[in-house]
Amino acid sequence: MKLKIISSSPQETQTIGKLFVQDIVQKTSSSKTAVVVSLEGDLGSGKTEFLKGVAKGLGIKERITSPTFVIMRQFPLSGKKFRFLWHIDCYRVSASDLSNLFWEEICHNPHNLVFIEWGNKVHNLLPSSYWKVKLKVLGEKERLLTIEI
Repeated sequence: MKLKIISSSPQETQTIGKLFVQDIVQKTSSSKTAVVVSLEGDLGSGKTEFLKGVAKGLGIKERITSPTFVIMRQFPLSGKKFRFLWHIDCYRVSASDLSNLFWEEICHNPHNLVFIEWGNKVHNLLPSSYWKVKLKVLGEKERLLTIEI
C-alpha cells in the first residue's frame, strides 16, 4: 500500500503525523515485535515536524526535538498497547552503532512504537515488516509525504 499526501505547512505535517499514529494505534493488532516506522528524507524535509504530530497524537507533552546528538529518546505512553515511543535519529549512526544500542531489545518488544529518522541508513537492521514515511521538499513550506507498508 502506498499513500501520497501533500502538506502545505509544518502544522499540516504535524497533523498528518498525529492522524497517522492514531491510525496505527487503532489498527495494529497485538504483535510479537515493536511497530517500527522509518522516516526518510533530506535535511529539512519535515521528519521532526511529522514526529511532533506523532507525539501530540500519543498525548506526549514534552517538547520534541531531533535527537541527532543524543541519538535516541524514550517517551513513556499511557496506552495499553504501546508503553513507549522511541525516537531514534540515525543521521550520525551506522548500522553497527545502532546494534550496539540495544536495538534488538527495542525492536523485539511489542510494547514499543519506534520511529527512526534516517531509517534508510540502517535499512538492513529494520524488521521485515515496517512502515515507511518518505518526505520530500516541494517548496518553501510544501512537502510530499509518501506512506508505505
